[in-house]
Amino acid sequence: MIAIIGGGVSGALTAFHLIQQRVNARVFVIEPRAQLGFGLAYSTPTLRHLLNVPAGKISAFPAEPEHFLQWLRTHYDPQATAATFAPRAVFGRYISSLMATVRGVEQVQAEVVSYRDAKPGAVLTLSDGATLWADLVVLATGNFAPAPLHGITDTARATGAYAHDAWGAATYSKLDPDSGVTLIGTGLTGVDVLLRLREAGHRGTITAISRHGVFPKHHAAYEPSLDCAIPDGTTPTCLEYLRALRQVIRNGVAWRAAIDSLRATTNDLWMELPRHEQVRFRRHLQRRWDVVRHRMAPSIADVIEAELAAGTLILREGRLAGVENHASGAIVMIRKGGVLETIKTGRVINCTGPNMNYRGVDSALLQNLFAQGLASSGALGGGFHTTRLGALIGADGKISEKLFNLGPGRLGTLLESIAIPELRMQAVEMAALLADRLKSNSSEDSLLMATCPHLTKSEQAA
Repeated sequence: MIAIIGGGVSGALTAFHLIQQRVNARVFVIEPRAQLGFGLAYSTPTLRHLLNVPAGKISAFPAEPEHFLQWLRTHYDPQATAATFAPRAVFGRYISSLMATVRGVEQVQAEVVSYRDAKPGAVLTLSDGATLWADLVVLATGNFAPAPLHGITDTARATGAYAHDAWGAATYSKLDPDSGVTLIGTGLTGVDVLLRLREAGHRGTITAISRHGVFPKHHAAYEPSLDCAIPDGTTPTCLEYLRALRQVIRNGVAWRAAIDSLRATTNDLWMELPRHEQVRFRRHLQRRWDVVRHRMAPSIADVIEAELAAGTLILREGRLAGVENHASGAIVMIRKGGVLETIKTGRVINCTGPNMNYRGVDSALLQNLFAQGLASSGALGGGFHTTRLGALIGADGKISEKLFNLGPGRLGTLLESIAIPELRMQAVEMAALLADRLKSNSSEDSLLMATCPHLTKSEQAA
């Protein structure tokens, strides 16, 4: 029996491919949401939130690049082209529709709160008190809430002047439509929040604050003109990689073409960097990379540019120093250099993106895994330490034979592990890996566990 914890895109596609391979095991997906395939990103309530990859490049199947485009034309937009940026919620429907075509995936609507090794497999304790026995376990838990921000007063939190959850309904309720709103973070989460605020009828000025004071770049057409901007044999240092990239751009290659040419080799290039060079990249180049790599759909970029031009969106560079409650909302303190500035605003929203410090996230399961030493942090302190194919590496350096991960958790080892092109390949590879592992581990005990994996409290006692 295979237990997949999380039913977003990563978990759903892994289950789908396991069934397609006719794996000789029961496949369970443990997901509290009623529908599989949506997850946090694709369960957004607004159609203004668009994919940041065009329809011709985001198929769920690596071998069928137009699969999503064909589905999109049939089920949502007959006029869609390969360059169409579809709503994220529609993509969630697409993944969910794939799950509806397979038989054999069993869903448990609960959360997993603990994991225990048990020969020959493992025992998962669920939030409803039941247990689930499994031969193999896949963590497809997706993204977690952002890390806590320093300097936020308890009063600001309690009154709602500060909203930690950019996706929660409460963040957008009881807000004066003409009051100011301050966003902490100018990445794609900040862009999403602005779009949702405007759709909800908010008219006030929005101030976006980040250390670098820049929004992501936008997609634009270009003519592919090279295989890879960083050729084989380049010395694996940040400086040499940057020099190679700049050289091809100076030679006339469009910068978007140069960046996208690295897509197939990004993780290989990253893994070749020595540890101190990876640290250097995180410190000096990560944000620059994110700005050009994770780009906005053109229509969304048009909205951002129009708001900036009209003065209804203000971009501020600086570090957050604190948030205090105020009679009309909150006072935000920003530090730039040695200067401390203050802004009065109606509400402050944390848009800093998911917390990658997995030791500190609000997850009973992850706390349990780290406490047992079954999971360890990535080399730079975030995500999970895993093998290239996703097997967890424990605190003792031992590679797990039962516990695997795909999706954002692999950012502890890789540089790219959140976009659909990476997730779909991970799902295909994970399904093949698990199928092979089951063949090699088959035994009477594992077959017995597969016949009665889900036990209630009374059944446990029996």
